[in-house]
Amino acid sequence: MQITELRIAGFKSFVDPQTVPIEPGLTGIVGPNGCGKSNLLEALRWAMGANSAKAMRGGEMDDLIFSGSSTRPSRETAEVTLVLDNSKRTAPPEFNGADLLEIERKLKRGAGSSYRINGRSVRGKDIQLLFADASTGANSPALVRQGQISELIGSKPQNRRRILEEAAGIAGLNTRRHEAEQKLDAAEVNLQRLAEVSAEVERQLTSLKRQAAKARRYRRLSEEIHGLEALVAHLRWAEARQAAETARAQLEVSKRQVEDLSREDALRERERIEAGEGLAPLREAEMAAAGRLSQTRITLAKLETERRIAAEALGRLEAEAARLEEDFERETAGRAEADAALVHARNELAALPVEDEDTNKALEAEAQQALQAARARLSAAESAADEAQAHLSEVRARRRAAADTAAQQARRKTQLTAEVERLRSEMTGLEDAAIHVLRVRQAKNTEAEAEAALNDAERTVELAEAEILRAREAEAAAQPPQEQVSHNVRALEAEIAGLEKLLKRADAATSAPPVVERIRTRDGYEKAVAAALGDDISASTDKAAALYWGGANVTSLNLPIGAQPLSGYVEAPGELAARLAQCGLVSAADGPRLMGQLQPGQRLVSREGHLWRWDGFTRTPQAPVSAAARLEQQARLETARADLAPLQIDLIARTEALDAARKSRHQAEDALRRVRQLIGPAQKALSEARAFAAEEIQAAERASLRRDTGNEALTRAESELTAIAEAMSFATPLAADEEATLEAALSAARNDLTAARAAETESRGHLTDLTRGREQAAARRGALARDIDNWTARLASADERLSRLSERRADVAATALNARQRPQALNEEIDGLSRELDIFETERKAAADALAVKEAAIREADAAARRASAAASQAREALAGWKVKLETSEARLLEVVDVARTHFQRTPEGLLAIAEGNLDAETLGAFTPREAESRLDTLRRERDQLGGVNMNAEEEAEELESRLGVQIAERDDLTGAIAKLRQGVEALNAEGRERLIKAFEAVNEHFKALFTALFGGGQAELRLIDADDPLNAGLEIYAQPPGKKLGTLNLMSGGEQALTASALIFAVFLSRPAPICVLDEVDAPLDDANVDRFCNMLNEMRQRTDTRFVIITHNPVTMSRMDRLFGVTMREKGVSKLVSVDLAAAEELVAAE
Repeated sequence: MQITELRIAGFKSFVDPQTVPIEPGLTGIVGPNGCGKSNLLEALRWAMGANSAKAMRGGEMDDLIFSGSSTRPSRETAEVTLVLDNSKRTAPPEFNGADLLEIERKLKRGAGSSYRINGRSVRGKDIQLLFADASTGANSPALVRQGQISELIGSKPQNRRRILEEAAGIAGLNTRRHEAEQKLDAAEVNLQRLAEVSAEVERQLTSLKRQAAKARRYRRLSEEIHGLEALVAHLRWAEARQAAETARAQLEVSKRQVEDLSREDALRERERIEAGEGLAPLREAEMAAAGRLSQTRITLAKLETERRIAAEALGRLEAEAARLEEDFERETAGRAEADAALVHARNELAALPVEDEDTNKALEAEAQQALQAARARLSAAESAADEAQAHLSEVRARRRAAADTAAQQARRKTQLTAEVERLRSEMTGLEDAAIHVLRVRQAKNTEAEAEAALNDAERTVELAEAEILRAREAEAAAQPPQEQVSHNVRALEAEIAGLEKLLKRADAATSAPPVVERIRTRDGYEKAVAAALGDDISASTDKAAALYWGGANVTSLNLPIGAQPLSGYVEAPGELAARLAQCGLVSAADGPRLMGQLQPGQRLVSREGHLWRWDGFTRTPQAPVSAAARLEQQARLETARADLAPLQIDLIARTEALDAARKSRHQAEDALRRVRQLIGPAQKALSEARAFAAEEIQAAERASLRRDTGNEALTRAESELTAIAEAMSFATPLAADEEATLEAALSAARNDLTAARAAETESRGHLTDLTRGREQAAARRGALARDIDNWTARLASADERLSRLSERRADVAATALNARQRPQALNEEIDGLSRELDIFETERKAAADALAVKEAAIREADAAARRASAAASQAREALAGWKVKLETSEARLLEVVDVARTHFQRTPEGLLAIAEGNLDAETLGAFTPREAESRLDTLRRERDQLGGVNMNAEEEAEELESRLGVQIAERDDLTGAIAKLRQGVEALNAEGRERLIKAFEAVNEHFKALFTALFGGGQAELRLIDADDPLNAGLEIYAQPPGKKLGTLNLMSGGEQALTASALIFAVFLSRPAPICVLDEVDAPLDDANVDRFCNMLNEMRQRTDTRFVIITHNPVTMSRMDRLFGVTMREKGVSKLVSVDLAAAEELVAAE
């Protein structure tokens, strides 16, 4: 893409729309200091997406808008448009359909910037990436502002690396890498937050899964145990009866199958032997027919090839004969034409007259003398005519001048008389100066009042903004504590709701409230109480319930020494007094030792959850006890409720404070909004007042000027009128008779001149005819002689070519005759072979069909015989097996019936009814009798080992598991996205590193060559320093001008530094040329010799690259080397104008500084 045009309106000092054409080659910008030349460069960078107002010499972005001058009001918008040539289609895909791209950036005061490409709104980032991919942009090294060469010289090596990045074209890569890193950081933060939430859900889910697993196991075991006891006996009976019936039926079927299949086997064997007879003759006949057919096809293919070759040869011979015939006719016609031309040339040569040289010379001398006499007469006539014409012209001029002067004086007198009257009338109509002074004073008073009103409004806005700032600070200070307290309240409320829901579901399994709801334990003793009461804690104190505590007398049995009664650590209903009194609390270490001292009914527990019973039963804390979980949940519920109340009070107070701060902020914002609404009208009123005052001042000045001008004009008109009147009174007419006499003399002189010219022309024509006739006759004789020789040679050549063509025509005709006879013979042979081929094809097909039918019959007979033999053998084996199975099944059936009557006092059919009432259909058919017995024993043991069960835990676990699944999916998505982002960043780094190294090598080579060319010798190079990674390395410049030592850039003189830095910039161009390069007074520190070298390098860059250069300069040498020049002026203070200038005008602008 190439930038072809820059348009500016309202940007800095360019208040009026200006267009800067950017054409190929060198474009110079000249003008005095301070006229706004550098604003063109800043406008270009701003349109490319620059967002730093300081970098464009402004305090804020609104400073880029024209702020007004003494004669111009300020503007509300600034607009810069770049026109790009996209004929090569190198733009991004969404904009690559247009030949021209208009990139527009518009800034509204107080509203920010907007970007458009061909009228379509885009982001600033899109503009920056578009130019970055085109090797340019707002921060491109190709846009060199004032002082940037000095910055490059004094910058650190790390900062100089940006030049290499631009040369490598990785500015767009750096932008994309920065975006990818930002997305990566955000994704990692989200992943960490999600992990924290998932960990909390997993902790809750783990607890619920354990309870759900207990519930499922308890339910399944109870159902299976109830039905398996009856199922075992029924399965054995059903198995034995079915086996006997099946064996009996299959035995009869096998007997019939053995008889039938034996007969079938013998029949199929006979058919197989009969089918194999007569196969060999059929195979021999098919092979013979196929051989004859193949040989005929080969012969036919050879003949067809030979026929095609003969036809092609005949075509070539016929084409050759036609060409030879055309050549013969053309040569015959050419010979006839040459013969006719030869006869005509000989006749014309014979008709020419014989030349007499003496006679010709005498005639030419006589004609020459007559010509000289005629020329003498012509010269005398011309002199006489010129003299008469001069006298007549002089008289006529004097007469016309007098007449014109008189007419002009009359007209001027009339005009002046009217002008005097008009001026006197205008002077009478002009207003008095005092009236204009009064109007100006009134306009200035109005302007002062409007300005005071605007200042008051602006001060009010400042106060309102300060109030908003205070309100926002108060809101910001109140919001985090309120959010933290609100978060704590919500967490406690959620925990309380979960615990209440869990406890309610557990209570729903019983018909009456359990006693656990009335038990209150001391902190840390929940597991001890749960171990002491066990599943009995779920019973009620209501005697109408299925399980209840009825109370009992407290016995006087003493606990072992060292055991404390558990009743001292728990508050419980009186119905539990007897149980708690006989439960002792001991340490985990003393429990096993004191267990032997327990009386019947007594038990010991520990705070950890151990249980030691008087009968030797022991339970460790690892054994699940649902009562412990229930007590812990209940204790946690009470604690949470107690913690919630003060937090809710604190939340209400903090919420009220936050609401008050927000209300204050809203009120301040409303006040600011109302005040800002007054700013616009005040500004408008001030602008109108200023405009009115300016108009009144201008009107007063114009009126004063008109009065002064009118007085001067009236004085001049009256004086001129007086002078004209005096001149007209002295004017006298000229005589007319003198003019008539001179006209007659002029007419006679012209007649003599005409006659002399005719005589001279006649003499000159006669002499010319004599000379031309003699020359033409000699030339014609020579031309005819040459034509006769040429046509004679052409006749001989034509005769020779006709002889050769005749011989060739005879040869081709004879060869073509032979060639025409060969295809006819080949066609007859091919027709005969084609008929034979059809016959052989029919014979081969018939033989093949007969062979295929015979082979198919043999294969079918053989397969049928094998199938019959195998079926008969299998039937005999099956018959023997079913005899053994019948005997075994009948014996087992008698045994099973005896067992059913002895143990269940029912028939075997009645046992199935018991099993069906307790087991589902799938379980009924899933077990053999032995498997059912084994399963029954296992289930009984498992059920005895289960404690209390939360029957609703499974539903709660499913809800949490669903939430966790969603979170895991989100975590996987985030993990995948992070991995892709990391791969993207690594890929961008690798690509950037590779491109940077290649760019460094290219730039270094160009820099070495340019340095040597600029300095007329010496050497220089670039080096990457301070880091192994090129993306983090610095760029150092080492140079050795002629006659000096090698050193860094800092050790060189100012001019050498500037020239070396220029070489580096142009080396970047050669490695990756930018579409545009702007150099703002780069040649300022250079002397004349170095400026000339600098300009030579510019010319070389123009020839070697497509870069368009814009040079802002004050140097006349640089100006003289430009292809075109534009000037920036500031004739109106504070307003820049762009004009096209020539070199002389540019030098005057520089001199004006």
